[in-house]
Amino acid sequence: MTQNIIVQLCALVLMIIIGIFVFGRKRIPTERARIFRRIIIVTTFCIITDIVSIIAIAFTPGIIAYIACKAYLFMIMITAMSMFEYVCYDISELRTSKLFRILLTCLTGTSIIAMLLLPLEYYNEDGKIYSFGPAVDLTFVFSPLFIISIFIMTFALKHRMAPQRRSALRVWMLMQAGGAVIQVIDRHLLLISYGMALGIMIIYARLEIPDENIDRSTGVYRIQMLRDYLNQLYENNENCSCIIVTKGRSSGADSVTEETVIPEEAIFLSKISENMVFRGISGDFITVYPNQETADRAFEKIKERFRETWTGNFRLSPAYLLIPEISGYSSSEELFGAYQYEINNMDTSAGAETVLDRKVLDMLSEYQMLRNDIITALAEDRVETFLQPIYSVAERRFVSAEALARIKEKDGSYMLPGRFIPIAERSGLIEQLGERVFEQVCDLIGTGSLAALGIEYIEVNLSVIQCENRQLAERYSAKIKEYGIDPASINLEITESSTIKQRTVLLENMKTLREFGCSFSLDDFGTGESNLDYIVNMPVDIVKFDRTMTAAFFTNERARVMLESVIMIIKRLGLKIVAEGVEEKRQLDALSNLGIDYIQGFYFSKPLPVNEFMEFVREKKSSV
Repeated sequence: MTQNIIVQLCALVLMIIIGIFVFGRKRIPTERARIFRRIIIVTTFCIITDIVSIIAIAFTPGIIAYIACKAYLFMIMITAMSMFEYVCYDISELRTSKLFRILLTCLTGTSIIAMLLLPLEYYNEDGKIYSFGPAVDLTFVFSPLFIISIFIMTFALKHRMAPQRRSALRVWMLMQAGGAVIQVIDRHLLLISYGMALGIMIIYARLEIPDENIDRSTGVYRIQMLRDYLNQLYENNENCSCIIVTKGRSSGADSVTEETVIPEEAIFLSKISENMVFRGISGDFITVYPNQETADRAFEKIKERFRETWTGNFRLSPAYLLIPEISGYSSSEELFGAYQYEINNMDTSAGAETVLDRKVLDMLSEYQMLRNDIITALAEDRVETFLQPIYSVAERRFVSAEALARIKEKDGSYMLPGRFIPIAERSGLIEQLGERVFEQVCDLIGTGSLAALGIEYIEVNLSVIQCENRQLAERYSAKIKEYGIDPASINLEITESSTIKQRTVLLENMKTLREFGCSFSLDDFGTGESNLDYIVNMPVDIVKFDRTMTAAFFTNERARVMLESVIMIIKRLGLKIVAEGVEEKRQLDALSNLGIDYIQGFYFSKPLPVNEFMEFVREKKSSV
């Protein structure tokens, strides 16, 4: 008896330790977590009743021992049912089926009633203590039935479970079955409870360990936990509201960084939302509330706190994305799709508030549709290059052109660049579009038809993604060699932007391609992103004035003075200038008199298909 008591006590201690770890941590109230905690409770009571039944048989034979043994068998059945319920949670069809729940409840209830009504005896001689009889036999049929069912499910429904879950559940069931088999073979070795405890420990270590769901740097939940929680809310037709605090802008002493105050930010948000805080897609914080009224009160406190400084007088100026009710979306997948789309496109200025509503979902649908259109156009070779002529003031003729991507629809019309270019940039497809245009330009130059018309070079745009690609120079120079063209016939347009993170890579690519023989233009000068510092520090040959800057020269006296000064500086640096957006004769004359080298705009021509461009230059070659 002493040996069995020691074994059961070891199992009980193991369950108490696991319980301390599980119940002592903060948790998201998901159904799976509740079921696992219920398993810990019933398993612990099962072990306790096992110990009590052994002591009762040994010291108080009679009605007390009988009740203790029945209680132990009852807890075995409840534990087996709880284990089965835990496994079934992974199978959505079983989890949501009312009929399945009714059948499971009826089977368990009938078995428990039968067990309680059937007779039971116990044995206590020569240090061997155990119970036997019809009630015990029924229990040892009922429990293995659940264990075998779970084991079979991990194979029959393995495509519904993650590999890690399948393996952990199988080991758990083997532990349970092993203890039961040993106890059936040798009744005085009471190992069922110990097998239960070992199985629970494996499930905890492999599947339910809390730290795996916690972001180590902030102590809040990882975003996968939010997905699980929202899935449960959608299944139960429940609602909640969310406030997303973006990283935004920050400022403070050099000795303090945003990473220093993020834990402090996480602690504050955890208190406001009662620990319902998650780390989002872009390092933002997502706080969850039971309803919009609670969220509104919390939002006022959040905004008030972020108006103040943090440790080291550090100031955070985030933007906010608000989700009034998740019921506005049909599923967590739809909600996360809209969230991911909006977090990349929302207003991120300090204190900006954006509501994530159905309008965002409509924009996401259009985004996905256009993205698919671009992918299809690339696959079906419906991406074409249009050319907009560039006029040389000094030579009084067209000497170059800017290559622009166009997508031809299946009906023969062309998709407006204002529709597909922003989508291509956000989706990363702009790199493929850019390379397709570059290859078409190389092919066209290689025919010699442009040179015959006096076209000296073609300007080809580079996207931010291409500028940050370390293989850009190697790939483009290889393509130029493949088509056997003069590198000087290629001018690559870059737009200096705050979104370029790898500026060193851009400069290395520019250096390599310039040494190879290509030239560079700085596009969109005057848009607010480009300034004289970029001209000084970047190895460009041509500066292109944006159409807004060109137009401002004729409508704003200050812009006129500024432009005249900038032209003088650029000329002294030995660079050429292109004025874009020229639409009238008076603009052409005025800009020519200022010393602008090249003119580009609708005054001469809109972007044209290659054949129409060739015909245009041919007709204008001796005039203008």
